[in-house]
Amino acid sequence: MNSFQRKIETPVIPHLGVFRRELSMWQAVALIVSSTIGAGVLAMPYAIARVGIVLGIVYIIVIGFLLMGLNLLLGEVASRTSQPLQMSGLARKYLGQFGQFLMTAVFYTSVFGALLAYMIGEGEALAGLFGGSSLVWSLLFFFAGAVLVSLGIQTIKSVELWLTFAILLVVLLIAGVSVPHMAFPHFSYFNPALLFFPYGIVLFAFSGINAIPEAHTLLANRKKDFKRAIVISSFIIMAVYLSFSVVVVGVTGLGTSEVATVGLGQAIGPSMTIFGNIFAILAMATSFVILALSLRDSMHWDFRVPRRIATAMVLGIPAIIFFAGARHFVAVLDIVGGVFVSIEMALAVLIYWSAKRRGDLVYNSFGLHHTLWLVAMLLLAFAVGTVYSVITLF
Repeated sequence: MNSFQRKIETPVIPHLGVFRRELSMWQAVALIVSSTIGAGVLAMPYAIARVGIVLGIVYIIVIGFLLMGLNLLLGEVASRTSQPLQMSGLARKYLGQFGQFLMTAVFYTSVFGALLAYMIGEGEALAGLFGGSSLVWSLLFFFAGAVLVSLGIQTIKSVELWLTFAILLVVLLIAGVSVPHMAFPHFSYFNPALLFFPYGIVLFAFSGINAIPEAHTLLANRKKDFKRAIVISSFIIMAVYLSFSVVVVGVTGLGTSEVATVGLGQAIGPSMTIFGNIFAILAMATSFVILALSLRDSMHWDFRVPRRIATAMVLGIPAIIFFAGARHFVAVLDIVGGVFVSIEMALAVLIYWSAKRRGDLVYNSFGLHHTLWLVAMLLLAFAVGTVYSVITLF
């Protein structure tokens, strides 16, 4: 075997995660979809209502395709890596110690922010469905999620596909029930002065790059299925976001609530309160557990933190921030998405570029083309978005 053949030989990856050793392609799709669709989808209609549906649709499509491209770039890197590394480990390999430090800081901050947002959003959704205090429901949800994360939730490999199917079914039910209540004036609203307002929230909603290395380890030596899983999950996520956002804003217009299902239920009635909040609860609950497990794996795989200590950190830090008073749903998502997710994704692009320059991607197993243009567009979008978010933050 010559050196070139050794270089492109498919690596065998020992899987160290919480899922079974291998998944079907559709289970990998479910993993990526459920890891991505969470609190962001509930805040997206509020952000889109501020700029208008037409601009909102453009936002979702453009960012959706850009993030599909980023996931494919990252998938290409993961498929050439012989170790089961999460994002921090990939940064160490391709960007050095400073790159690892920066990726770790922004990645962990964004994940902790996401877990905090899920706690806040679940509390409001459960209160909307059952009544009572959103604070109490947030705490009850947190304790239930903490038990699943602590146990390792081995059963999620069997139920995740069905949970994802349930989420998609509820979206269709919401659309079917809501369409007769949509009003044309809500579609004609247009406010380009707030062009950048949805950026952080929409980007947060599409952020799921942490699931790509996990999905790859579960589809080892099956590159075609891995690539298909990324592409299919990207289209499913875009379809869900377009359908949900257009329907909600079409019904509630500028009166769209920060947690979209709350205002939608008030506008349509009890049936929508049930359907909408079930969707919210399912979407955020699955993402909370998957994201928490992914962060725990990152600590354990990349930094050799004992599993129990990693679990305590993953669960404890968001709870401390929550008790400290951070309970504003949209504000949390906007800051996390606009600043930390932007930087995290820009670093993911640099990981791909570094791997390509080092010659690790000589064999293009994904058949990707025009990657230089994609890299340039991604970096430009993340740079502009980050600058805007930082300026508005301060």
